[in-house]
Amino acid sequence: MSAPKMSPPSMNPEELIAWFAAKASAPPPETSQALARHLQCKESIALARLVTEAIDRYTTNSSQLLPAPTEILPPLA
Repeated sequence: MSAPKMSPPSMNPEELIAWFAAKASAPPPETSQALARHLQCKESIALARLVTEAIDRYTTNSSQLLPAPTEILPPLA
């Protein structure tokens, strides 16, 4: 049995703009606050930039596979 389809509430443009403004000015929910702090952290932004640059260098070269660090490889035996 499928759930009944709900039609979106009808809003005039002014109500819709006010609704979006309220959503944009409200603080993020508690579950998203840690993610929001992480995305605004200077260190996270710098790390993302470095990873992006490394990926760009890798993809523009001959696309050779990068070796896995030995610390994360399972032991052979």
